[in-house]
Order: sequence, then C-alpha cells, then structure tokens
Amino acid sequence: MTRIVRTGSLFLLFLIPFAFQGLAQQQGKKDLKSLLVRLATYQKEDTVKIGLYRDIAFLSYSTNPKTGIDYGEKGIALAEKLNYRKGLIFCLISTGVCYWSTSNYPKALEILLKALKISEEDGNKTGIAKASANIGSVYADEANYPKALEYYFKALKISEELNDKTGIARKLGNIGTVYKEMNPPDYPQALEYFSRALKYYEETGEKRGVAVTLENISWVYSGQSLYKKAIDGLNKALPIVEETGEPRWIMYYYGTIGEAYYNMATDTSVKYRKTLNSLSQGEKSSFLNQSLGYLFKAAETAKEIKADKQLISWYTDIRDAYKSLGNWESAYRYSILSNNLKDDLFTQEKNLKIANLEAIRETQVKQKEIELQTERLARTRIQLIAVAGAFLGLIIIVLLVYLSRRKSERLLRIMLPAKIARRLKKKEKPIADMFENAAVVFADIVDFTGFSKDKDPHQVIEVLTDIFGRMDALSDKFGLEKIKTIGDCYMAVSGLPVPSHDSVENAANFAIACRELMREYKTRDGESIGIRIGMDAGQVIAGVIGEKRFSYDLWGDIVNTASRMESLGVVGEVQITENVVKRLQGKYITKERGEQVVKGKGTMKTWLLVSIVMQL
Repeated sequence: MTRIVRTGSLFLLFLIPFAFQGLAQQQGKKDLKSLLVRLATYQKEDTVKIGLYRDIAFLSYSTNPKTGIDYGEKGIALAEKLNYRKGLIFCLISTGVCYWSTSNYPKALEILLKALKISEEDGNKTGIAKASANIGSVYADEANYPKALEYYFKALKISEELNDKTGIARKLGNIGTVYKEMNPPDYPQALEYFSRALKYYEETGEKRGVAVTLENISWVYSGQSLYKKAIDGLNKALPIVEETGEPRWIMYYYGTIGEAYYNMATDTSVKYRKTLNSLSQGEKSSFLNQSLGYLFKAAETAKEIKADKQLISWYTDIRDAYKSLGNWESAYRYSILSNNLKDDLFTQEKNLKIANLEAIRETQVKQKEIELQTERLARTRIQLIAVAGAFLGLIIIVLLVYLSRRKSERLLRIMLPAKIARRLKKKEKPIADMFENAAVVFADIVDFTGFSKDKDPHQVIEVLTDIFGRMDALSDKFGLEKIKTIGDCYMAVSGLPVPSHDSVENAANFAIACRELMREYKTRDGESIGIRIGMDAGQVIAGVIGEKRFSYDLWGDIVNTASRMESLGVVGEVQITENVVKRLQGKYITKERGEQVVKGKGTMKTWLLVSIVMQL
C-alpha cells in the first residue's frame, strides 16, 4: 500500500507551530496580504519595516519561497544598515527557512548558522533556540541525523531554560521524528520523546500538537508491527482532527487508520507472523473490511477537495485490500480507476511527468495528418467529379486509406510489443497472459523535480528524451520490453511477451548497463544526474487495457517489490531481492545490504548487484 505523507513530521520552529496546508495556510495568506499592503504604504526605514520584511519572508516560505528570500534579504540589509542585531537574527532565520523550502540546503545552513552565531554573541536565547531548531530540520531533510540531533538537543536545552512548554513539546517531537526516520529506526527512543512531547501538549491544551504527536506515535507502533496500539492512538486523535474541519488532514488520518488495519491483516514479517498465524480467516477479513471503510472515507474526502494525486494513492490502497480479500473483480476495477486518473492528471497538469510522451506526440502527429488528408481528399473528389468522374477519385481514396492504415499500424507497433500488436489486430480480447520467469526493473532519476525546477521546459524534455532514448537502446540490446515511463521513472521487463530461460540475466545486464550509463552521464551544462534502480523476479500477469488508448501493463507482487527496491535503494546502485540472487545462481557478484522494512512485505533481505562474474 502507498505510504501516507504524514503531517507534522518536522515542525518549523519559528512563528507558527504547524505549517499545515489547510486552515493555517489560508490564514497565512490573509496575514501575508495585509502585511504586503502595510509595507507598500510604510515609508520609514526603521525597526518596524525590518519586522515587516521578516514576517513577509516567513509567511512566504510555503507558497512562494523565492519571494520570501527577496523580502528576507531586504530585511537583512536594512537591519545591518541600522545595526539592529535582534532584527537581523530573525530576518536571517526567515530567509534561511525560505532557502530550506527551495531545497537549497547549503545556503539555508549558511544563513541559519550566521543567525545562531549572532544570537550566541548577543546572548539571545530565543534566537539560539529558533536558529538551532531550524538548522536541525535542514540536517534532518538531508538525512544527516547525528547533526540534526545535535542541534535539536541544543534548541531543547534553551527552551527548557526559558520554561517554554510549547517550544519544549515541538523540540521533543522533532527529536522523536529523527529517531523514527533513522535507518534502522530507533523506535524505543522515538517513543520516549514523542510520549514526553504528548504530555507537554496535553498540559498546554494544544490540541493540534496532541493529534500530530499521537499520529507520530502510531507510526512508531506500526513500524514495530504493533498495529492495535497504533490504531488506538489514531482513534483517540481522530475527533481532534475532525474538529479542525481541515479536510486534507482529515483525509490523511482516515487513510492512516485504513493502512494500519490493512497491515494488521497482512503483515508477514517474522516479528508479526506468530500473531498473524493466530488470526482466523474471519478476523483477517474483518480487519481488511475495516481498512476499506476508512480508505473509502479518505477517497471520498480526496474527491471533494479535488486532491487527485492522493486519490490515486487511495484507489491503489483499496485495490490492495480487495486483492487480500480475494475480491479480484473489485481489485481490478480500482486498478483501472487509479490508472485512468493518473493519465488524466498527467494530461491536465501538462507537467514533465507525462507517461508515454513519445506515444502522445506520435498520436497528435497522426491526427494532424489524417485531418490534412481529409481536406485534400475532399478537394480532389470535387475536382475529379467535375473533370473526369468518380473513378479516379475512388482510387485516390483507397490509396489514402491504405497509407493511413499503414501509419496507424506503425503507431500501434511503437506503442505495443510486436507480438501483442499482431494479436490486437486479430481482434483478440482480452489479452492477458501469465509468465512464470519474468524480471521487472525500475530505474528512477533522483531529485529530477529539483533538477528541472528552474530550467527551460525544452531543456528538461531534451534531457529526459536523451536519457530514455539511451535506455531504450539498452533494452533492445539486452532483449527487454519497455513497459512505460512514469514521469522520470523508466520501467522495463524481461521474459515476456516471449518467455526466455535467461530473462533474469538479461534484466541484470540491463540494470548494470543503466547504472554505468548514468555514472558517466552529463548534461550539456555539465551536470551529473543520479539514478536508483530496483529489480525483482518471478511471476507476473501481463495484458492490454483500454479501449481507445491501449496500454500494455503488468500486475503482480514482483512489480510492487521491484518498485519498492528502487524507492528504498541507494543512489547510483542496483538493489535486488533474494528472488533475483537465487536465480542468478552465482553468475553475478552481489553485496548483501541487510534487512529493510518494506511496506506491505515486512522485513526483507536485500542485495546490491555489483557486476557479472568474469569468465576466464
């Protein structure tokens, strides 16, 4: 099931307790508008204006951080001009937060560390606490957890000296989050700090803090397969969340509870297996049905607020729950809903993550050619009827239809494997096959969103086309079938539609070649681009879906597992499962990575694929 994006994982410890996307953000927009109006009419160059710059910068961090940086730097310049040290500290913090929001971590650290230094020189404890906490959050986003803890503990100490109970609660929550996000997670420490944070939030009566902390505690319990405790905490917090009236937060809570029920019924990890085996089939079905109940609520809320991206996740989760219940018809229906919504969303947003870009472009070209041919045919028929009759016009029509049909067939061969295209031409429906010895590879470009953020769209498309073109050549070389591209992710499979005894070796060779390609790859500007690759092998179902727009796709456990291997993998490496290692039979050099917690699969051993064993 799709892992839910959690609210409040890392708090911004500056002006507001929670930068949540609902009511708080709407209120922030109103405040920002009034501050901008006031700034436009304020003429004096004094400390009040510095405060306006500071507040505008911070309130812009989540909606328009570049604008926030501009106002923050104006505030820094004025504070330095007036030698107003206190104003300088908080303008630096606001500006650093905006750089953090743009993922420019080096610049964010540079500015926040400067704010910390001035705060320490002046003995400004509030500045020390806020600067340290935000520095900790930047390091946490970079997964530099020792550094994050160093600065969080520093901020906590100051908050305790100031007896700032709300600040103490937030810092405790941040520390708990770091322990939870570590690899491997330190669940006992995470639970200790979340529990301490909860007591402070309850003491201060900050309901939002109570709800977010209970949710984080539930993730700790879920990570230890203690789903009953996780659900109890979520249900305790749910009335608080519903009371806020913030539909996006309510939606996430419904989904989190639904996922916990699903995991309680399906987790097959070693530490949970004993409990799972003791469940009756009726109890498992009960948990899955309760999971569906909450997931349906999450999906309905997503539809109401038009959260299409999250709706795709809920549909996928509902599909998985139905599969676990053995209700294949419903599982298939929600799989289709999810796929169709993905296609619609990609088309509507016209962003860089459009699946099958080449197919869409070819379809548009074909449509234009058909329109032009239709116009020419109409003019030609009129002329021929007037001059020589309909016989010559009929010959031209037949010729045009023949040429159009050939182009359509060529387009079909581009979109589908040749064998499948031939079956489709013969009107075979449905097309669905089982393959026992397939190997699925996912290759995902790392942080492509950050790479493309400030670049010209044509340059971004050029880079994607170049990389995927080279991967297409490698897939042809090693006999793989390209299934699709999903934004900046490339998916290919070996061993179908024509079965092969060496499908796993072919896929391994392809994965290694893609890894080596990207290690050497440079854009025209000399930028390097990272890649993560995941692979699994085993049984899949492959078939054609769609009526007007055909798509050849795969279903099966190894598809999800290969995707998980990619998302949990190491940049610049190929992560594989035990299935792949066994099937390679010592022909390749592999490096054991250890156990990882894989959602929906529990704890799995994984390996890194190093190279092929050289034959002497």
